[in-house]
Amino acid sequence: MSVTLGRRVGGQGGLWTAPNEGCGGSAPAGRMGADNGSTGAQLEGLLAKEAIASLDETALGRKFADEAEFDRIDDSTFPGPIAENFYWSDDDVIGIQGPVGSGKTTTLMKSRRRRAIMMPRSTVDGVRRYKVLFIRETYRQLWSTTIPSYLETFPKSLGTWSGGRGDPVTHVIQFQDEHGPIEFTAEFMAFGDDIAASMRGIQTTDIVINEADTVPVDVITVGIGRINRYPAGQHFKGLPIELQRYGQICCDFNAPDEENWTFRVFHNEGERRKMEAELTMALEEGAKPIRMEFFRQPGFGEPGTENLQNLKAGYYELQIALNKAAGRSDFTDRLVYNKITYLRAGEPVFLREFKRHIHVAQGTIPFNQELPVRIGLDQGFKGAAVIAQPAGFWRWRILAELHFPNERLMAHVFGTRLRELLDERCPNARIEGAWGDMAGEHGASHAADENATWNLMVSRAAGFHIRPQRIGTNRIHPRLEAVRAALEAPLEAGEPGLLVDSSCKYLIRGFEARYVWTDEIDRNGDKRKVPNKQLTEANVMDAGQYLLLSAHRADGISPYMSRLDDKRRREGEAGQMPGSRRPPKSQGGLTTSWDVLSPYGGMQ
Repeated sequence: MSVTLGRRVGGQGGLWTAPNEGCGGSAPAGRMGADNGSTGAQLEGLLAKEAIASLDETALGRKFADEAEFDRIDDSTFPGPIAENFYWSDDDVIGIQGPVGSGKTTTLMKSRRRRAIMMPRSTVDGVRRYKVLFIRETYRQLWSTTIPSYLETFPKSLGTWSGGRGDPVTHVIQFQDEHGPIEFTAEFMAFGDDIAASMRGIQTTDIVINEADTVPVDVITVGIGRINRYPAGQHFKGLPIELQRYGQICCDFNAPDEENWTFRVFHNEGERRKMEAELTMALEEGAKPIRMEFFRQPGFGEPGTENLQNLKAGYYELQIALNKAAGRSDFTDRLVYNKITYLRAGEPVFLREFKRHIHVAQGTIPFNQELPVRIGLDQGFKGAAVIAQPAGFWRWRILAELHFPNERLMAHVFGTRLRELLDERCPNARIEGAWGDMAGEHGASHAADENATWNLMVSRAAGFHIRPQRIGTNRIHPRLEAVRAALEAPLEAGEPGLLVDSSCKYLIRGFEARYVWTDEIDRNGDKRKVPNKQLTEANVMDAGQYLLLSAHRADGISPYMSRLDDKRRREGEAGQMPGSRRPPKSQGGLTTSWDVLSPYGGMQ
């Protein structure tokens, strides 16, 4: 049979035509083992496994891939230009991110055949031997997603399939083109709980990480040392040094969470170039530098959305409607619009009130020297602080946050870092007040002074007094209602009541996805909904709540109601919007005025 592959210009996918070097050399296109030398000479210097693989496949009962079946793998069309560039890339680590249905996984699978065809030919026997390892955490994941996707491109009938469901699998395909024979091997492996131990001894050409955002970054750091190890080094002896490194780690994924390693590595070009430099330093002198490249396909609705020609009408619209019905707009953003988002850990506490496009600034909120600064704090080894400026009546501008979830900080260390943040973000600021958790008034077990408290030690280090937030007596409902009041405040001059600086990632993540409801059983055995305090974002959200409570009167009267004149206040208490000509609602039942200390009125 004959397999052809178009020539690619510009350094991607170029064919080597020098005799006996790379792919496309002058070796005859005969069967494996049918070269000009004797069988003994051919097998000399090979490992046992490679020697067996190089023998005439007819003698071993093997067969070449059926020409008609193999040619149905169409390499001539692509979902779009981004997918095509990804297909031709020979960089060491590549990743493609796209919405569901964008054709990224199919393109990845087809690119493995291209990589096999363009594999440098062995200088021992002229055979191009290519091996790709597909790796996931569990065999359930491999068999439910990765293997079915692979078989759509490479059916079992193309070669020798060994392994059963739930176990490791190997698929060996023998084929040839006008430049000689090719051996394509695909292996499927789950790494389980110990990545390093599972991948020890692996020898492969390429590694494919399907749904890469679901696996740890260790697969990259360990895997980079496992590629370029098949076939053995003697097969590349005499080739230019740039051809002696042909391995690749290839990833595909949907839009990840901002904390996911795929976001840090692929979306942050500075981080990507830093990792390139670190990996290159470990290479032998003269080797080509490590290259890492990222390909992002447009999301649905963006110009150039890919693979629409292969999707049924309404494919994305149906998903949008279903996700909306299920209350999962985060799925739509991530899987349809291909937007970076936060993955929900449950039902967000402020799901109804918080709107990112309204409550998060597009860039940095400037510090206003003429306005005072207020600070809310949450105590503990993983303390948190939220810095804000009140900009008018119930206009909060959240400038910065301070939180170190991966460190256990002493109070004086946290206070020192808070002082440094204030000097940087709010130079020469006038601190109007700071409010902390009432628990921060208890004696700190790690303090040298037995009378010192967390609030006191942070105060000394930061240079301002911290008061315990006593409004609401630390009950959760008044704190939540204080936040809701700010979120639902009417727009004034086009600005919301609460505007968060885009750098406050923990606050934003808490509002959108990680400050969520959970069930709690009280002492009577009754179940109730409370915010989940097990997630680190809860510490920052608590600090924000103590901050916003600082604007409330001790009697809990809504700041809006206290601002209105007597007539408008009576209208509001009667359930009528101020200025409305609608007749007031009849008295009785719940009042519509808002009381931060009693958000549910007279209900018990």
